[in-house]
Amino acid sequence: MQYPNQTMAAICLALAAAFVPAQAASQRFDIPAQPLSQVLAALAQQTGAQFFYTEASLKGMPSPGVRGEYGLAEALDKALAGSGLHATFAAEKAVQISAGANGGLVQLPTIDVLDVVEPGYKPGKLGVAGKVALAAREIPQSVSVVSRKQMDDQGMATVGEAMQQVTGINVIANDTTNNQYSARGYGMGVMYDGVTSYNGMTPSHQFDLPLYERVEVLRGPAGLLRGVGEPGGVVNLVKKRPKDAYALAWGASAGSSDLYRLEGDVTGPLNADKTLRGRLVLSDEQRGYFYDHTRSRKWLGLAALEYAPSPRTTFALSFAAQEQKVKAPWSGLPAYLNLGNPDAGVYPLLDVARSTFNTPDWGRMAYRTQETAASVEHRFDNQWVAKASVNHRRQSQFYKYAFTSTGVNPSNHLVSYRSFQGDYDYLRDGVDASANGPFTWFGRKHNLMFGANSEVYNSAGSSGNGPNVNNVVFGELGAVTEPAIAYTSGSESDTRQSGLYSQLRLSLADPLTLVLGGRSSTFKARTRAIAPSAQTPWKDGAKADNRFTPYGGLLYALSKNVTLYGSYADIFVPQTQAKADGGVLDPRTGRQYEVGGKGDFFDGGLAASLAVFNLRDQNRAYADPAYPTSNFFLNAGEVESRGWELEVAGQPFKGLDVVAGYTRLSTRYMKDRANEGLSYSIQTPKEQFKLWSTYRFDAASGLAGFSVGGGVIAVGAAQSSRGWRGQLLNTGYAVFNGSIAYRVDKTYSLNLVVNNLLDRKYYASVGTPNIYNFYGEPRSFMLNLRASY
Repeated sequence: MQYPNQTMAAICLALAAAFVPAQAASQRFDIPAQPLSQVLAALAQQTGAQFFYTEASLKGMPSPGVRGEYGLAEALDKALAGSGLHATFAAEKAVQISAGANGGLVQLPTIDVLDVVEPGYKPGKLGVAGKVALAAREIPQSVSVVSRKQMDDQGMATVGEAMQQVTGINVIANDTTNNQYSARGYGMGVMYDGVTSYNGMTPSHQFDLPLYERVEVLRGPAGLLRGVGEPGGVVNLVKKRPKDAYALAWGASAGSSDLYRLEGDVTGPLNADKTLRGRLVLSDEQRGYFYDHTRSRKWLGLAALEYAPSPRTTFALSFAAQEQKVKAPWSGLPAYLNLGNPDAGVYPLLDVARSTFNTPDWGRMAYRTQETAASVEHRFDNQWVAKASVNHRRQSQFYKYAFTSTGVNPSNHLVSYRSFQGDYDYLRDGVDASANGPFTWFGRKHNLMFGANSEVYNSAGSSGNGPNVNNVVFGELGAVTEPAIAYTSGSESDTRQSGLYSQLRLSLADPLTLVLGGRSSTFKARTRAIAPSAQTPWKDGAKADNRFTPYGGLLYALSKNVTLYGSYADIFVPQTQAKADGGVLDPRTGRQYEVGGKGDFFDGGLAASLAVFNLRDQNRAYADPAYPTSNFFLNAGEVESRGWELEVAGQPFKGLDVVAGYTRLSTRYMKDRANEGLSYSIQTPKEQFKLWSTYRFDAASGLAGFSVGGGVIAVGAAQSSRGWRGQLLNTGYAVFNGSIAYRVDKTYSLNLVVNNLLDRKYYASVGTPNIYNFYGEPRSFMLNLRASY
């Protein structure tokens, strides 16, 4: 399924020819039976449509609701069923609701087709906190969403670019292709359409964003659905799904550093009754980087099918693949050596051109990722929903390159180099089955969710080191020639976990909801040496048997628009250090208390949240003082992460979409033999502020069709991402970004994105004296042409 770059345009044309001209796009609705006025209000919020009617025409009128995936017209037919009312479209999303052809209503105003209400940045229903799709106000933890609209407005292409915009998330580069992601001082986990994947977020190679409809992020422990993992949070990557209305979109981008990208996306029904529908997504990219020598070629493809033999049952199957080949991959600059006191002093960062590339250009890296996913969902007459999903992901990685093994000697500018080579395969299999639905108890309606999941993660490969090359003048790349490297060691790891989980939402009173949950997890990891090493038997590592993870939350609807909440969340990580009694340490436990408030303002257009949290990482390994000469430990270490977050997202008034977040974080060792009282997560800045907004000029103005965007990412000072406390220091920085776009007509649009508007020179992150010190990208431009039919 590999498509050469030069054929991408032909592929996009073939996509267009495969489907008839587009109609309105469809989406999934889950609006229960209720008064018709409330159903129409929910439809307006979810679709951005405007409905015109008289209050008298809807008074006392019931509606069966809308459940399923429909276009706007079909959704209205469902909502109006049995009412005798009819919908008349005056424009794409302007609809008159009347009892007949005219209905006695006032004449609708003329509506310019450019003045279309588009989906914005406000989160809709989210699945990241459970198997029940919930509004953000119904989740008693901090959640954020990067919507498809925000991705397009900012010209995002990778998961790393999306995560960089999320409140409280710290993104640190490992190399040209991979990043680390953390929240609240800890690493994050990942779910693929709700199926958890152990150790799958950092630093695994992810699919690019053309595959995804949105990126959902929950901050804080997520052990209820994940099982084992760090307490930073979880990211749910939600793929695009087939629709039952024809739609075709394509895009072409060109930008700084010789970046060129083509994308195509086509979807629609594949049979007359629309029970079978498909979607095909393709992208192809070739690019350079702001640092010299490095080049990348990457393609991505998704083929998805959905079959709905009845409105209540849906089968889904998809296959996705991505391949990236990188010439001269890069892992950052070195720093200057500290010749005075290298054990305690600061290693000064280099002040060189940001284009500086300091390793030989014969290096190369390649990734290939394939994912097969399938699911079946059934909605019962009693509103219960059962779903089962499987996800099979296979990835291969090859790398061969050299890197600086020492810092730069400031007296003679000499450095040393090491080279290495590796070839690894990764296999991830996950399955998840759940059921959820309402029940009545003591005259009130509640919700119960329960399920089970299981996964296997296998990693196997071989590697070898090349010869060291010493005393090379920094910048003289030809001095390190490509060596022949033999594989000398091999290893394999196998990790398996499974669990049962449940969550109960009890409506204690009209404004009060109690959320209780729990999970029982079994976890086992093992490793062994394989060829070319001398093969060894499997050696057991971390494990846990029937470990219980509790969860609790309380939501209080203070008013129609504001909800207060408090929650307790938990997660654990098994440990392998030995105790003096011959056993091993109990698992580390990450527990968090969070309180806050969430609200909808400006007629529901803007969502706002405020959260205060205290996270304790307990039962950490602590060297046993009773055995100073032996390698024994106690479950006595403890780390605290505390702070607060503020986020707003949505549309405060017509034409303006905005998402902004502020985070204040403090981490410290509470109990530790060597570091007590010191900061724990030295790579995480204490303060972060992120903003992006887009304003679309009104159709009645002289700038109809134009929109402008702007934002900033501002972070405080931080230290080494690799633990060099007090030795690699980075100042804070603020980077301003902007865009200007023009919607030519209802089909075509142009968007120019400019990042780092002021061309600020700064280090995005710092690592060690010899590697992992990354400049932030200089001012860059990207022009995007998009079309949708």
